[in-house]
Amino acid sequence: MLYFVMNPNARSGHIEEIWKEIEQELRIQKKVYYCYRTKRKKDAVRIARKLTQGKNRRKIVILGGDGTLNEFLNGMRRTKGIELGYLPLGSGNDFARGMKISRDYRKELQKILKENKKRKIDYGLVDFPDGRRRRFFVSSGIGYDAKICFEADHSRWKKVLNQCGMGKLIYLLIGLRGLMRAETYRGSLVIDGKEVLYGDHFLFVSFHNLPCEGGGFFFCPNADAGDGYLDVCVAKGISKWKIPLVIPLAAFGKHVGQKGVYQFRGKEMVIRCRPEQHVHTDGETKKMEKRIRVRVSEKQIIFMN
Repeated sequence: MLYFVMNPNARSGHIEEIWKEIEQELRIQKKVYYCYRTKRKKDAVRIARKLTQGKNRRKIVILGGDGTLNEFLNGMRRTKGIELGYLPLGSGNDFARGMKISRDYRKELQKILKENKKRKIDYGLVDFPDGRRRRFFVSSGIGYDAKICFEADHSRWKKVLNQCGMGKLIYLLIGLRGLMRAETYRGSLVIDGKEVLYGDHFLFVSFHNLPCEGGGFFFCPNADAGDGYLDVCVAKGISKWKIPLVIPLAAFGKHVGQKGVYQFRGKEMVIRCRPEQHVHTDGETKKMEKRIRVRVSEKQIIFMN
């Protein structure tokens, strides 16, 4: 049996039309299925808990964007016996971009139904000082990139652009504006027990399971979701007037090698900063923090694509 988890607000609310087409194909192929629709924020967390409790094997397909996928990941009670599929119907689609999943949902649906390809992928974990833990499939970050996520999430323009099918532009517009007044912080970065950077003028530290975030910024172009490591991009010590010139190069992966841009790989990282900074996991932001611990999970998830 196939289970679908669908965000009705994806594709500017046109996803119900897409679902009718998907349902027709499922009936043609005589597939047994059930569809859960999210009704409000965090519903995908609740649905994930329900679908992943017990020991039954489950094949679950997510219809939506990176946010819906992240909510489901954070609600999973177990990974053993769970196979995930994904039809990218969001605005940013950084997970699909990193996994080389086509935005042609018809093509991807056929792949899932034929079950001709599966792979095990990693996910990241962020531990907060108060005991909270968040998971991420794509990336997590602290500093400038997380602040952009926070401002985009609270922007009145996000809903407008989503309705026009141009939701990812909000990150670009706010990001470019933010570059002109970007603030830095003092910090230290420890990777696998070794301090690799410390001091003033940190702009951001971005931890990646997949290459890009923010709708196509390839901060870690070599990140591989199946290698058991996280890639790290740090912007530190870039002159204020150079920030608007260097950071946009990440849209093409050309920021690597620029002065003030550092690349690392590891399994566990600890970042401390002063003053406290915004933190994001797959673009989702909560409260500001002075310290986070980021690591790659020892478990992997089977993905159908």
